[in-house]
Amino acid sequence: MIKLPSKLAVCGLVIFSLAVSNAFAGDNSLQQVPFQSVLELSSDSPDNSYNYGPHSSQFIQYWNAPTQSDTAANVIFIHGGCWLKEYDITHTNPASSALRKAGFNVWSVEYRRLGEQGGEWPASLNDVKTAIHFIQQKLNGQSVAVMGHSAGGHLALLATTRETPSAENINVVIGLAAITDMVSYTKAQGSCNRAASNLMKTAYTSEDDYRAASPKAQRLHSNTWLMQGTDDQIVPMSQTADLDVKTEKLEGAGHFDLIHPNSTAWEAIIQRLNKELKP
Repeated sequence: MIKLPSKLAVCGLVIFSLAVSNAFAGDNSLQQVPFQSVLELSSDSPDNSYNYGPHSSQFIQYWNAPTQSDTAANVIFIHGGCWLKEYDITHTNPASSALRKAGFNVWSVEYRRLGEQGGEWPASLNDVKTAIHFIQQKLNGQSVAVMGHSAGGHLALLATTRETPSAENINVVIGLAAITDMVSYTKAQGSCNRAASNLMKTAYTSEDDYRAASPKAQRLHSNTWLMQGTDDQIVPMSQTADLDVKTEKLEGAGHFDLIHPNSTAWEAIIQRLNKELKP
């Protein structure tokens, strides 16, 4: 006589199977992830590295798309970290690896930051502009996005304004929780706000001068998107206000969700890139 499993056992087996399935598929439902969770992610090693200047922080890491890299769309990625030396390119390596797995060639840019020799403003911006130009010399007509997170979003927006010659060959610029208004941002309380103020003080003597470093005061790339979490505690939704660009609100998302490949925000980012670069 064959003994059939109980309903409880069957139910438990189904739950277990779903859990295993989700574990292998990846749980893309995370929100409000802490920075530590980003640091704990694993990543593939880049396929190549290029120096675009003599400083130790003037380099680019490159991940080629898994198939047909010679025709794949490109993402030039600018990491954040409050423009500070303490936060380097490595914390966005998991995001770069995930972009590669999504089918893009990825060019992740390191740049001089405050606390390094020569890291005063506008060194970081000049570096990003130089890096973008360097990368464009290696492309063969493929579509390209420039995308940056937080302080990196600030740099991505400024480096691709309509007055910048290289902007003509860029399909889309995407600011992920980008800092767009240095005047209001430096007035707020917070560690990144203080870093922004310290950075501006290396070049300017008054807050009115900060507009020169504010994307909000510039003529931004004609196809610019701001993707912003509604529950971001580091860069608030107000940083998307009064700009002549397109905005995508990510409901419930926090600041670091936008660089965590297992978050709901990340799904939206990949969808946006596919729409803009793979029509």
